[in-house]
Amino acid sequence: MDILIRGARIITQNANQEILEGDVLIEGNKIARIGKGLSGEGVGEVLEGKGKIIFPGLVNAHTHGAMGLLRGYGEGLPLHRWLEEKIWPAEKNLTTEDVYWGTVMGAIEMVRSGTTCFNEMYMFGIRHMADAVSEVGMRAVLGKGVYDKPDSRSVESEMKELREKVKEIKGKYPRVQIGVAAHSVYACSEELLREAKGFANQAGLLFHMHVSETRGEVFDLLREKNMRPVEYLDSIGLVDAGSVLAHMGWVTKREISIAGKNKASVVHCPVSNMKLATGGICPVSEFEDAGANIALGTDGAASNNSLDMVESMKYALLLQTHKYWDAERYPVEKAWDAATINGANALGLNAGSIEEGKLADLVFVDGKSVNLAPLHNDLRSIVYSLNPGNITDVMVDGEFVLRNGEIVLLDEQEAIENATEVAHDLVGR
Repeated sequence: MDILIRGARIITQNANQEILEGDVLIEGNKIARIGKGLSGEGVGEVLEGKGKIIFPGLVNAHTHGAMGLLRGYGEGLPLHRWLEEKIWPAEKNLTTEDVYWGTVMGAIEMVRSGTTCFNEMYMFGIRHMADAVSEVGMRAVLGKGVYDKPDSRSVESEMKELREKVKEIKGKYPRVQIGVAAHSVYACSEELLREAKGFANQAGLLFHMHVSETRGEVFDLLREKNMRPVEYLDSIGLVDAGSVLAHMGWVTKREISIAGKNKASVVHCPVSNMKLATGGICPVSEFEDAGANIALGTDGAASNNSLDMVESMKYALLLQTHKYWDAERYPVEKAWDAATINGANALGLNAGSIEEGKLADLVFVDGKSVNLAPLHNDLRSIVYSLNPGNITDVMVDGEFVLRNGEIVLLDEQEAIENATEVAHDLVGR
Protein backbone atom coordinates (compact mmCIF):
# COMPACT_ATOMS: atom_id res chain seq x y z
CA MET A 1 0.00 0.00 0.00
CA ASP A 2 1.27 3.50 -0.88
CA ILE A 3 1.70 5.84 2.09
CA LEU A 4 2.13 9.62 2.25
CA ILE A 5 3.64 11.17 5.39
CA ARG A 6 2.93 14.89 5.59
CA GLY A 7 4.74 17.69 7.39
CA ALA A 8 7.44 15.75 9.25
CA ARG A 9 10.97 16.79 10.18
CA ILE A 10 13.20 14.53 8.08
CA ILE A 11 16.79 13.60 8.93
CA THR A 12 17.68 12.49 5.41
CA GLN A 13 21.24 11.17 5.83
CA ASN A 14 21.79 12.05 2.17
CA ALA A 15 25.22 13.12 0.95
CA ASN A 16 24.68 16.64 2.33
CA GLN A 17 23.04 15.38 5.53
CA GLU A 18 20.09 17.67 4.96
CA ILE A 19 17.36 18.04 7.55
CA LEU A 20 14.09 18.95 5.84
CA GLU A 21 10.54 19.88 6.75
CA GLY A 22 8.17 18.18 4.35
CA ASP A 23 6.46 15.10 3.00
CA VAL A 24 7.59 11.57 2.15
CA LEU A 25 5.74 9.44 -0.39
CA ILE A 26 6.27 5.69 -0.14
CA GLU A 27 5.28 3.44 -3.02
CA GLY A 28 5.51 -0.26 -2.27
CA ASN A 29 8.76 -0.82 -0.39
CA LYS A 30 10.61 2.24 -1.73
CA ILE A 31 10.75 5.96 -1.07
CA ALA A 32 9.24 7.52 -4.19
CA ARG A 33 9.31 11.27 -3.51
CA ILE A 34 10.39 13.79 -0.89
CA GLY A 35 9.11 17.36 -0.97
CA LYS A 36 6.49 19.83 0.23
CA GLY A 37 2.81 19.75 -0.58
CA LEU A 38 2.86 16.33 -2.23
CA SER A 39 -0.53 15.18 -3.47
CA GLY A 40 -2.30 12.46 -1.56
CA GLU A 41 -4.57 11.63 -4.49
CA GLY A 42 -4.71 7.89 -5.09
CA VAL A 43 -2.53 7.17 -2.04
CA GLY A 44 -3.76 4.35 0.19
CA GLU A 45 -2.98 6.08 3.50
CA VAL A 46 -2.09 9.67 4.42
CA LEU A 47 -0.36 10.15 7.79
CA GLU A 48 0.05 13.37 9.73
CA GLY A 49 3.74 13.87 10.45
CA LYS A 50 3.58 17.18 12.28
CA GLY A 51 5.55 16.95 15.51
CA LYS A 52 7.34 13.80 14.31
CA ILE A 53 11.02 13.41 13.49
CA ILE A 54 11.78 10.75 10.90
CA PHE A 55 15.21 9.20 10.39
CA PRO A 56 16.51 6.19 8.42
CA GLY A 57 16.34 2.82 10.13
CA LEU A 58 19.55 2.13 12.05
CA VAL A 59 21.84 -0.72 11.01
CA ASN A 60 23.41 -2.80 13.79
CA ALA A 61 26.50 -4.06 11.99
CA HIS A 62 27.63 -6.57 14.63
CA THR A 63 25.49 -8.44 17.11
CA HIS A 64 24.46 -11.83 18.48
CA GLY A 65 20.70 -11.47 18.79
CA ALA A 66 19.85 -14.72 20.56
CA MET A 67 22.39 -14.03 23.30
CA GLY A 68 19.83 -11.83 25.01
CA LEU A 69 18.87 -15.08 26.75
CA LEU A 70 22.11 -14.65 28.72
CA ARG A 71 21.69 -10.96 29.50
CA GLY A 72 23.01 -10.38 33.01
CA TYR A 73 24.60 -13.85 33.20
CA GLY A 74 28.30 -13.88 34.05
CA GLU A 75 28.49 -10.21 34.96
CA GLY A 76 31.78 -8.62 35.96
CA LEU A 77 34.15 -10.94 34.10
CA PRO A 78 36.70 -10.00 31.41
CA LEU A 79 36.05 -11.33 27.91
CA HIS A 80 37.87 -14.67 27.87
CA ARG A 81 36.80 -15.70 31.38
CA TRP A 82 33.25 -14.62 30.55
CA LEU A 83 33.30 -16.78 27.41
CA GLU A 84 35.07 -19.81 28.85
CA GLU A 85 33.43 -19.96 32.27
CA LYS A 86 29.89 -18.80 31.51
CA ILE A 87 28.86 -18.28 27.91
CA TRP A 88 30.35 -21.22 26.03
CA PRO A 89 29.27 -23.80 28.68
CA ALA A 90 25.70 -22.44 28.58
CA GLU A 91 25.65 -22.34 24.77
CA LYS A 92 26.56 -26.01 24.58
CA ASN A 93 23.07 -26.69 25.93
CA LEU A 94 21.21 -24.44 23.48
CA THR A 95 18.28 -25.83 21.54
CA THR A 96 16.81 -24.45 18.35
CA GLU A 97 13.75 -23.35 20.35
CA ASP A 98 16.05 -21.32 22.62
CA VAL A 99 17.66 -19.63 19.63
CA TYR A 100 14.26 -18.85 18.11
CA TRP A 101 12.86 -17.15 21.23
CA GLY A 102 16.13 -15.37 21.96
CA THR A 103 16.16 -13.95 18.44
CA VAL A 104 12.49 -12.92 18.63
CA MET A 105 13.18 -11.04 21.86
CA GLY A 106 16.31 -9.42 20.42
CA ALA A 107 14.52 -8.38 17.23
CA ILE A 108 11.70 -6.76 19.21
CA GLU A 109 14.22 -4.85 21.32
CA MET A 110 16.01 -3.65 18.19
CA VAL A 111 12.82 -2.51 16.49
CA ARG A 112 11.74 -0.62 19.60
CA SER A 113 15.07 1.23 19.67
CA GLY A 114 15.05 2.15 15.97
CA THR A 115 17.07 -0.63 14.33
CA THR A 116 15.63 -2.04 11.11
CA CYS A 117 18.51 -4.34 10.06
CA PHE A 118 21.22 -6.24 11.89
CA ASN A 119 24.32 -8.24 11.01
CA GLU A 120 24.25 -11.46 13.01
CA MET A 121 26.99 -13.90 13.94
CA TYR A 122 25.89 -17.15 15.55
CA MET A 123 26.96 -20.74 15.41
CA PHE A 124 23.66 -22.53 15.76
CA GLY A 125 19.99 -22.47 14.74
CA ILE A 126 20.23 -20.22 11.72
CA ARG A 127 16.92 -21.29 10.16
CA HIS A 128 15.14 -20.59 13.45
CA MET A 129 16.80 -17.17 13.54
CA ALA A 130 15.50 -16.52 10.02
CA ASP A 131 12.00 -17.50 11.12
CA ALA A 132 12.21 -15.17 14.13
CA VAL A 133 13.49 -12.20 12.12
CA SER A 134 10.75 -12.67 9.53
CA GLU A 135 8.02 -12.94 12.13
CA VAL A 136 9.04 -9.63 13.72
CA GLY A 137 9.42 -8.09 10.24
CA MET A 138 13.05 -6.95 10.35
CA ARG A 139 15.92 -7.25 7.92
CA ALA A 140 19.04 -9.22 8.77
CA VAL A 141 22.21 -10.67 7.40
CA LEU A 142 22.55 -13.92 9.33
CA GLY A 143 26.17 -14.99 9.46
CA LYS A 144 26.51 -18.75 9.80
CA GLY A 145 29.30 -19.13 12.31
CA VAL A 146 32.26 -21.41 11.68
CA TYR A 147 35.13 -22.40 13.99
CA ASP A 148 37.37 -25.41 14.48
CA LYS A 149 39.29 -24.50 17.67
CA PRO A 150 39.42 -25.31 20.55
CA ASP A 151 36.99 -28.22 20.11
CA SER A 152 39.02 -29.96 17.38
CA ARG A 153 36.17 -29.65 14.89
CA SER A 154 37.21 -30.47 11.35
CA VAL A 155 37.44 -27.96 8.53
CA GLU A 156 35.53 -30.41 6.32
CA SER A 157 32.58 -30.72 8.70
CA GLU A 158 32.39 -26.94 9.24
CA MET A 159 32.42 -26.21 5.52
CA LYS A 160 29.91 -28.96 4.78
CA GLU A 161 27.49 -27.54 7.35
CA LEU A 162 28.07 -24.01 6.04
CA ARG A 163 27.23 -25.00 2.47
CA GLU A 164 24.12 -26.85 3.62
CA LYS A 165 22.85 -23.88 5.64
CA VAL A 166 23.46 -21.44 2.81
CA LYS A 167 21.46 -23.69 0.48
CA GLU A 168 18.71 -23.96 3.10
CA ILE A 169 18.36 -20.21 3.73
CA LYS A 170 19.52 -18.27 0.66
CA GLY A 171 16.62 -16.69 -1.20
CA LYS A 172 13.97 -18.28 1.04
CA TYR A 173 13.20 -15.26 3.25
CA PRO A 174 12.39 -11.87 1.64
CA ARG A 175 14.19 -9.70 4.22
CA VAL A 176 16.89 -12.15 5.29
CA GLN A 177 20.27 -12.73 3.69
CA ILE A 178 22.81 -15.30 4.78
CA GLY A 179 26.49 -14.62 5.31
CA VAL A 180 29.67 -16.34 6.47
CA ALA A 181 30.92 -15.62 9.98
CA ALA A 182 34.34 -16.96 10.99
CA HIS A 183 34.53 -16.48 14.74
CA SER A 184 38.10 -15.18 15.22
CA VAL A 185 41.79 -15.91 14.66
CA TYR A 186 41.90 -17.80 17.96
CA ALA A 187 38.90 -20.00 17.13
CA CYS A 188 39.64 -20.69 13.44
CA SER A 189 42.59 -22.38 11.80
CA GLU A 190 44.23 -20.78 8.78
CA GLU A 191 42.80 -23.49 6.57
CA LEU A 192 39.25 -22.81 7.76
CA LEU A 193 39.67 -19.04 7.35
CA ARG A 194 40.86 -19.48 3.77
CA GLU A 195 38.09 -21.94 2.93
CA ALA A 196 35.35 -19.84 4.51
CA LYS A 197 36.44 -16.61 2.84
CA GLY A 198 36.88 -18.34 -0.51
CA PHE A 199 33.38 -19.75 -0.27
CA ALA A 200 31.95 -16.35 0.69
CA ASN A 201 33.62 -14.71 -2.30
CA GLN A 202 32.47 -17.42 -4.68
CA ALA A 203 28.87 -17.32 -3.42
CA GLY A 204 28.71 -13.52 -3.20
CA LEU A 205 28.16 -13.55 0.58
CA LEU A 206 29.25 -11.13 3.28
CA PHE A 207 32.23 -12.27 5.37
CA HIS A 208 32.18 -11.28 9.05
CA MET A 209 34.49 -11.92 12.01
CA HIS A 210 35.77 -10.66 15.37
CA VAL A 211 39.22 -9.07 15.03
CA SER A 212 41.67 -7.53 17.53
CA GLU A 213 39.16 -7.37 20.34
CA THR A 214 41.66 -7.97 23.16
CA ARG A 215 45.34 -7.53 23.86
CA GLY A 216 45.63 -11.25 24.62
CA GLU A 217 44.34 -12.14 21.15
CA VAL A 218 46.99 -9.90 19.58
CA PHE A 219 49.96 -11.19 21.54
CA ASP A 220 48.94 -14.83 21.26
CA LEU A 221 48.94 -14.45 17.48
CA LEU A 222 52.26 -12.59 17.54
CA ARG A 223 53.81 -15.55 19.34
CA GLU A 224 52.22 -18.02 16.91
CA LYS A 225 52.55 -16.22 13.56
CA ASN A 226 54.83 -13.24 14.23
CA MET A 227 52.04 -11.07 12.84
CA ARG A 228 49.24 -9.00 14.30
CA PRO A 229 45.66 -10.00 13.44
CA VAL A 230 44.99 -7.57 10.57
CA GLU A 231 48.42 -8.25 9.07
CA TYR A 232 47.79 -11.97 9.29
CA LEU A 233 44.30 -11.79 7.80
CA ASP A 234 45.59 -9.61 4.97
CA SER A 235 48.38 -12.10 4.26
CA ILE A 236 45.78 -14.83 3.61
CA GLY A 237 43.40 -12.64 1.59
CA LEU A 238 40.70 -11.88 4.13
CA VAL A 239 40.80 -8.08 4.26
CA ASP A 240 38.73 -6.53 1.47
CA ALA A 241 35.52 -4.64 0.74
CA GLY A 242 33.46 -7.80 1.31
CA SER A 243 34.70 -8.23 4.88
CA VAL A 244 33.16 -6.83 8.05
CA LEU A 245 35.71 -6.74 10.89
CA ALA A 246 34.20 -6.22 14.34
CA HIS A 247 35.87 -4.52 17.33
CA MET A 248 39.38 -3.62 16.01
CA GLY A 249 40.40 -2.01 19.28
CA TRP A 250 44.01 -3.25 19.48
CA VAL A 251 45.52 -2.14 16.18
CA THR A 252 48.66 -0.43 14.90
CA LYS A 253 49.03 2.35 12.32
CA ARG A 254 50.07 -0.31 9.81
CA GLU A 255 46.90 -2.32 10.43
CA ILE A 256 44.77 0.81 10.09
CA SER A 257 46.44 1.46 6.74
CA ILE A 258 45.80 -2.13 5.57
CA ALA A 259 42.10 -1.98 6.43
CA GLY A 260 41.73 1.40 4.77
CA LYS A 261 43.64 0.52 1.62
CA ASN A 262 41.51 -2.58 1.15
CA LYS A 263 38.21 -0.75 1.85
CA ALA A 264 37.17 -3.14 4.60
CA SER A 265 34.25 -2.32 6.90
CA VAL A 266 35.26 -1.81 10.54
CA VAL A 267 32.56 -2.12 13.22
CA HIS A 268 33.04 -0.26 16.48
CA CYS A 269 31.20 -1.79 19.47
CA PRO A 270 31.91 0.76 22.23
CA VAL A 271 29.55 -0.36 24.99
CA SER A 272 30.45 -4.05 24.83
CA ASN A 273 34.18 -3.30 24.70
CA MET A 274 33.99 -1.13 27.80
CA LYS A 275 31.81 -3.57 29.71
CA LEU A 276 34.14 -6.50 29.02
CA ALA A 277 37.20 -4.39 29.88
CA THR A 278 38.92 -5.09 26.58
CA GLY A 279 41.01 -1.94 27.05
CA GLY A 280 41.53 -0.98 23.42
CA ILE A 281 39.45 1.76 21.83
CA CYS A 282 38.76 1.43 18.11
CA PRO A 283 40.37 4.49 16.44
CA VAL A 284 37.43 5.12 14.14
CA SER A 285 38.54 8.51 12.85
CA GLU A 286 41.96 7.09 11.90
CA PHE A 287 40.34 4.15 10.11
CA GLU A 288 38.05 6.52 8.26
CA ASP A 289 40.94 8.79 7.26
CA ALA A 290 42.71 5.70 5.90
CA GLY A 291 39.71 4.78 3.71
CA ALA A 292 37.88 2.11 5.72
CA ASN A 293 34.08 2.08 5.98
CA ILE A 294 33.11 2.69 9.63
CA ALA A 295 29.94 1.13 11.02
CA LEU A 296 28.60 0.61 14.53
CA GLY A 297 27.32 -2.39 16.47
CA THR A 298 25.99 -3.23 19.88
CA ASP A 299 27.51 -6.72 20.08
CA GLY A 300 25.20 -9.14 21.89
CA ALA A 301 22.89 -8.25 24.77
CA ALA A 302 24.87 -10.64 26.98
CA SER A 303 27.98 -8.46 26.70
CA ASN A 304 26.27 -5.09 26.30
CA ASN A 305 22.96 -5.64 28.13
CA SER A 306 21.32 -3.50 25.45
CA LEU A 307 20.71 -3.65 21.71
CA ASP A 308 20.11 0.10 21.52
CA MET A 309 22.05 1.56 18.59
CA VAL A 310 21.42 5.18 19.64
CA GLU A 311 23.21 4.37 22.88
CA SER A 312 26.09 2.94 20.84
CA MET A 313 26.22 6.15 18.79
CA LYS A 314 26.45 8.18 22.00
CA TYR A 315 29.24 6.10 23.48
CA ALA A 316 31.16 6.02 20.21
CA LEU A 317 31.21 9.82 20.26
CA LEU A 318 32.16 10.01 23.92
CA LEU A 319 34.97 7.48 23.60
CA GLN A 320 36.57 9.27 20.66
CA THR A 321 36.45 12.69 22.32
CA HIS A 322 37.86 11.12 25.49
CA LYS A 323 40.59 9.16 23.69
CA TYR A 324 41.93 12.12 21.73
CA TRP A 325 41.14 14.96 24.19
CA ASP A 326 39.32 16.58 21.31
CA ALA A 327 35.58 17.38 21.31
CA GLU A 328 35.62 17.78 17.54
CA ARG A 329 37.68 14.71 16.61
CA TYR A 330 34.61 12.61 15.75
CA PRO A 331 31.70 14.87 14.74
CA VAL A 332 28.14 13.77 15.46
CA GLU A 333 27.49 13.59 11.71
CA LYS A 334 30.07 10.78 11.48
CA ALA A 335 28.28 8.77 14.17
CA TRP A 336 25.02 9.11 12.22
CA ASP A 337 26.77 7.94 9.06
CA ALA A 338 28.21 4.94 10.89
CA ALA A 339 24.81 3.91 12.26
CA THR A 340 22.90 4.37 8.98
CA ILE A 341 24.40 4.73 5.52
CA ASN A 342 27.78 3.16 6.33
CA GLY A 343 26.14 0.18 8.00
CA ALA A 344 23.88 -0.27 4.99
CA ASN A 345 26.87 -0.07 2.65
CA ALA A 346 28.75 -2.64 4.73
CA LEU A 347 25.85 -5.07 4.33
CA GLY A 348 25.17 -4.27 0.67
CA LEU A 349 21.75 -2.71 1.30
CA ASN A 350 19.99 0.01 -0.67
CA ALA A 351 19.09 1.71 2.61
CA GLY A 352 20.51 3.96 5.31
CA SER A 353 19.16 7.28 4.01
CA ILE A 354 15.83 8.89 3.19
CA GLU A 355 16.20 9.47 -0.54
CA GLU A 356 14.17 8.69 -3.62
CA GLY A 357 14.68 5.08 -4.69
CA LYS A 358 15.92 3.88 -1.29
CA LEU A 359 14.20 1.16 0.73
CA ALA A 360 11.47 2.55 2.98
CA ASP A 361 13.05 1.66 6.33
CA LEU A 362 12.04 4.53 8.61
CA VAL A 363 11.92 5.42 12.30
CA PHE A 364 9.38 7.89 13.71
CA VAL A 365 10.13 9.86 16.89
CA ASP A 366 7.79 11.94 19.03
CA GLY A 367 9.56 15.28 18.64
CA LYS A 368 7.58 16.73 21.55
CA SER A 369 9.08 14.31 24.10
CA VAL A 370 10.24 16.14 27.22
CA ASN A 371 13.71 14.56 27.19
CA LEU A 372 14.32 15.88 23.67
CA ALA A 373 13.15 19.46 24.35
CA PRO A 374 14.31 21.92 23.25
CA LEU A 375 15.67 20.69 19.92
CA HIS A 376 18.57 23.08 19.43
CA ASN A 377 20.41 20.51 17.31
CA ASP A 378 18.49 17.53 15.92
CA LEU A 379 21.45 15.22 15.39
CA ARG A 380 23.03 15.84 18.78
CA SER A 381 19.73 15.91 20.66
CA ILE A 382 18.75 12.49 19.37
CA VAL A 383 22.14 10.88 19.95
CA TYR A 384 22.58 12.26 23.46
CA SER A 385 18.99 12.35 24.71
CA LEU A 386 16.75 9.86 22.86
CA ASN A 387 15.44 6.78 24.62
CA PRO A 388 13.46 3.95 22.99
CA GLY A 389 10.25 5.23 24.56
CA ASN A 390 10.40 8.25 22.24
CA ILE A 391 10.08 6.01 19.17
CA THR A 392 6.43 5.67 18.16
CA ASP A 393 6.61 3.84 14.83
CA VAL A 394 9.09 1.82 12.77
CA MET A 395 8.69 0.87 9.12
CA VAL A 396 10.59 -1.82 7.21
CA ASP A 397 10.08 -2.29 3.47
CA GLY A 398 7.24 0.24 3.54
CA GLU A 399 5.33 -1.75 6.18
CA PHE A 400 4.91 -0.84 9.84
CA VAL A 401 6.48 -3.30 12.27
CA LEU A 402 5.93 -0.91 15.20
CA ARG A 403 2.76 1.20 15.03
CA ASN A 404 1.61 3.67 17.66
CA GLY A 405 4.00 2.08 20.13
CA GLU A 406 2.82 -1.50 19.54
CA ILE A 407 4.65 -4.38 17.85
CA VAL A 408 2.49 -5.22 14.85
CA LEU A 409 3.13 -8.78 13.72
CA LEU A 410 3.18 -10.81 16.94
CA ASP A 411 2.24 -10.76 20.62
CA GLU A 412 5.14 -9.00 22.33
CA GLN A 413 4.27 -9.98 25.88
CA GLU A 414 3.94 -13.64 24.97
CA ALA A 415 7.33 -13.50 23.24
CA ILE A 416 8.99 -11.98 26.32
CA GLU A 417 7.42 -14.59 28.60
CA ASN A 418 8.52 -17.48 26.38
CA ALA A 419 12.05 -16.09 26.02
CA THR A 420 12.32 -15.61 29.77
CA GLU A 421 11.17 -19.15 30.44
CA VAL A 422 13.68 -20.75 28.07
CA ALA A 423 16.47 -18.47 29.38
CA HIS A 424 15.98 -19.59 32.98
CA ASP A 425 15.80 -23.20 31.85
CA LEU A 426 18.98 -22.82 29.76
CA VAL A 427 21.24 -21.65 32.60
CA GLY A 428 19.94 -24.44 34.84
CA ARG A 429 20.67 -27.33 32.46
